[in-house]
Amino acid sequence: MKHSRKRRMATIGSIVLISLITIVAWQVYFNRGNWPTQFQNNGERIYFTGLSATGAAMSSRGGGMHMRMMAGGCVTCHGADRQGGRLMPRFWLVAPPLTPDALFREHDEAGANDGHGDHDGYTDETLGRAITRGIDPDGKPLDLAMPRWSISDQDLDDLIAYLRSTGGP
Repeated sequence: MKHSRKRRMATIGSIVLISLITIVAWQVYFNRGNWPTQFQNNGERIYFTGLSATGAAMSSRGGGMHMRMMAGGCVTCHGADRQGGRLMPRFWLVAPPLTPDALFREHDEAGANDGHGDHDGYTDETLGRAITRGIDPDGKPLDLAMPRWSISDQDLDDLIAYLRSTGGP
């Protein structure tokens, strides 16, 4: 009886693992299919690849398992269209959008369901602080799923300029 239970648990574990691998592979394929064929600027390149135009990789502390598995930039969680995306394997969680409207307008209780919470809109300075230190405009810590990126000042400025823009795929 014990042997049968172990076999059943192994089968269930295998199915779960195969399902997870399939979901992750689908996410990679889906996200990469929406990427631009050429990057218009350094900020866009960083958003999609986590690499600067010089080839320097942005390193991070923390972040969710999904982000670490994909080893990419912001697109990994926030999507190619910057509208936010499902966080695998916790697919019931959604990363907030990174559109100019979502970032730079004030967020109130009515708009708290957009994933940004109830806080002032970002400025360039507070957005830089969120990206590098994980702190929102009101000084509250962001969710630990948001990585804290190590990035040069110039690359950070370029990324913020891209996030301020309405451009994108």
